[in-house]
Amino acid sequence: MKIKAISLILLLFPFNSIAENYSYQMQTQPHNGKEIHYYLIQKGTAKSKNLLVLIQGSDCKSVVNNPDMVKNFGAAFPNNDILLVEKTGLTDQIGQNNEEVEQDNCPVEYMKNDSPLERAENYISVLNQLKDHYQQIILLGGSEGAVVTNIIVSKVDYIKASIALNLGGRYFIDDVIYSIKNNTPAEYVSESVDGFKQFAQAAKDKQLDENQFVSSHGPTWWYESLTIDNQNLIQSIKTPHLVIQTMVDINVDAHNAQRMMKNNTNTKVSFKSYEGLDHFFKDDKGKSQTSMIVTDIQSWYQSINH
Repeated sequence: MKIKAISLILLLFPFNSIAENYSYQMQTQPHNGKEIHYYLIQKGTAKSKNLLVLIQGSDCKSVVNNPDMVKNFGAAFPNNDILLVEKTGLTDQIGQNNEEVEQDNCPVEYMKNDSPLERAENYISVLNQLKDHYQQIILLGGSEGAVVTNIIVSKVDYIKASIALNLGGRYFIDDVIYSIKNNTPAEYVSESVDGFKQFAQAAKDKQLDENQFVSSHGPTWWYESLTIDNQNLIQSIKTPHLVIQTMVDINVDAHNAQRMMKNNTNTKVSFKSYEGLDHFFKDDKGKSQTSMIVTDIQSWYQSINH
């Protein structure tokens, strides 16, 4: 089936969006009455035989304004074209210059519609159109993008390999509580944890108002994030999958991730942890160690091809 693209536009982004010296196109694909906006980055003069799909985390920022993701992890598969899929409600104007977008400036349409499950569906819809144009498709996602990666590869079997970075533990509520304990002054921890538990229960019971946004996320995002079972997703994966967790991550519960992976019985799934690195792959001196992780990803990928 040919790609049903409403528009195909060659875009020239500023130096600090996506990456310099790459050519890329935005395409728009209809899906379930909505439009999916996605970008294909072609690194060389000709289309590659293989595709790398990069899946961003939970920040309110256009995927094209996340150049570090493309630069750092696009390097893991340097000859592959790259696919980026935009979140519903975001445009390339959101998060320009790689800036953090506060909730007051985050589009309401995005916060209302943001959904890990819909993100996975959007990726699958686009990949179903592209898969016959590539010999191999590889997925790589970080943080929430790791959850979306897990959802995708639990549903489809044509992915050659996938990598989930800093996923956290089985349930998101444990990651949030862990983050509260590690990022809140000691005298406020108990009150903050209790308050979040009450909020989480209301979210799971679907009792939040439709315009109740917390941390730039709406009721749908909170309900899905709090009810997704990462362990069950991992057990359902049928293609080679690598879970990576840095162990001084204070954004998610790294030790819960480790325990979850010890309980994994899916032989398609591998696990690698890194002591002394934080959520952003930095060591105790603030130096990024992504190149080491990229090298390990490449070694793992070579091992599954032998």
